[in-house]
Amino acid sequence: MDADRLQCAEQALRSVPEDYRQVDGAEVASRERGQSRHRGMYIGWAWGQDGQGRHFLDLLSDHRHPGMLATRYFANGDTEPIEVPASMRAASVDPVEDAELERRYFARNRAAYADLRERGLLPPEPGASPTSSEPSY
Repeated sequence: MDADRLQCAEQALRSVPEDYRQVDGAEVASRERGQSRHRGMYIGWAWGQDGQGRHFLDLLSDHRHPGMLATRYFANGDTEPIEVPASMRAASVDPVEDAELERRYFARNRAAYADLRERGLLPPEPGASPTSSEPSY
């Protein structure tokens, strides 16, 4: 197994409390994409390569508390945040302004969910046919 890939996977998994993980760095490093569910925590991951040829791991964790977090991890220790859906939205006492805030909130969240699915960090939408034969936990 590639030592950089294993180190990257272990770094990424540090963002998830150990008691809520059913996977370890070796398993994440050995599978291109995967999902794990344990004690209410969902973890999704996908390996890739950016336009500069750098290999990375995208990792998403989701639990009711503290919520959803997604980050891109590089073997050299660099990280980049990945946008996730917002759990709350701004509100206004003005009905017209509030309707616009609500429209933006739902549009942003739809785009964030679509991006996370496209990256392979979330399963397909309910009713959609799966695009991968990867096992799901």
